Amino acid sequence: MPAPTPVDTDCCGIKVLPNFDIVALDGLRPADALFLDAFADTISDRVWTLSVASPLSALDTKRTLKDLHRYLAQASSQPLPQTVATLLDDTERRLGKVRDTGPVHLIECADEALAALLAGDRRLRALCTRLGERQLAVSAEKLPAFRKALLAQGYPLA
Repeated sequence: MPAPTPVDTDCCGIKVLPNFDIVALDGLRPADALFLDAFADTISDRVWTLSVASPLSALDTKRTLKDLHRYLAQASSQPLPQTVATLLDDTERRLGKVRDTGPVHLIECADEALAALLAGDRRLRALCTRLGERQLAVSAEKLPAFRKALLAQGYPLA
């Protein structure tokens, strides 16, 4: 969702404080307040606060930190405090570090020796990842090939 049109700073600007508070000096339009609600925790009618967690929930709803940065820069007559800029930069660096690669099947072997044998097999090792003493992880798209190779080893998947 794109950032709302910046507020008219003559009548409704914001002030971004080094303690991570965002203060609406003369109130905000409802769209601007909703935008800030997505990225920051509401403290009062005219005050929001940023935290490590607050921008993350907005990112999970497909908003971007660039939207927030642009909005804060345009709606405030002052440059962003270093503390806020650092928080946004740190959050930006964390993006994409953890991602969902899709569903997997957890395969449990009868014992550790069997798990080691299967995980080391030349046909099976490209299809699974050993997760523990007795577990193998197989991605959903590789499961048919894993079943076939497992059966060739003499182990039907129950």
